[in-house]
Amino acid sequence: MIQGPSKGISQWQADFAAIHKLSIEYVRHIETVFADRLCQAALHRIGASAPFLLGIYGAQGSGKSTLAAYLAKRHASQGLGDCVVLSIDDFYLTKAQRQQLARDVHPLLKTRGVPGTHDIVLLETTLDRLIHFDGPVSIPRFDKLADDRIPANQFDTVSTAPTLVILEGWCVGIQAQSQADLTDSVNHLERVDDLEGIWRNYVNTCLERDYLHLWTRLDELWALLAPGFEVVSDWRTEQEVRLGASCDKPTMTPQEIESFIQHYERLTCSSLQSMPEFADLCLQLDNQRTIIEVTEGKRWCYEC
Repeated sequence: MIQGPSKGISQWQADFAAIHKLSIEYVRHIETVFADRLCQAALHRIGASAPFLLGIYGAQGSGKSTLAAYLAKRHASQGLGDCVVLSIDDFYLTKAQRQQLARDVHPLLKTRGVPGTHDIVLLETTLDRLIHFDGPVSIPRFDKLADDRIPANQFDTVSTAPTLVILEGWCVGIQAQSQADLTDSVNHLERVDDLEGIWRNYVNTCLERDYLHLWTRLDELWALLAPGFEVVSDWRTEQEVRLGASCDKPTMTPQEIESFIQHYERLTCSSLQSMPEFADLCLQLDNQRTIIEVTEGKRWCYEC
């Protein structure tokens, strides 16, 4: 337990580390990263415009939720106003809605995660209400252990107009694949359960039709880039352990996790290659999720 701020660390940073069960070295490291010239420019853009909509992309377990939470606290500590963090995971379709999709389109759609399993209308409506704030806004939450959205009367409420809204998620900012890229299966799940490509083609269609215009609304997109898909299984396992430690409900076994992440493999691998083309800021990670390099993405070039 951190008793108080150590040298060079303010109280809010010490509290953040304690609440999130992080070493104080996380704070020191992230502030070192933020001191980078490219990060400084990005942070200045955020502070100079309100309301600002920031997207954070990262594979499962990459630390995007922690980064978003830290940015929110940092933004408020600098007197820049309130920040609201939205996880795209909280906008999954309900279990009943996904079960209906599984019956109507393809059985794999009962599993949450891929484009086509989110309530994009609800997400867009929530973003609109936050950005054009005119009163309290309800924020949906999703219970991953129950695999369902919590009841609306238990949603969080935002009562003050935010100056910064962060949307984080594993598929935030990712691009649709070409038809040629959809031809071959990428793993056992696709070879066995999607032999005809119905599922992956549906996912790709939803991504292109319903998500890409949402990404254009982002004022800035940051990408946490994993060193490769092979580390995602380990990261997702660690994430599941933390999830289980926070409650007394059963979590997925390692075998279930391995099967689960195969739903994400195609687009994760694709996005790790393409994201530098579509992000504003790229944060390269090593196997321990430490940011080892900051580079400028090319998204701004397409908007000039």
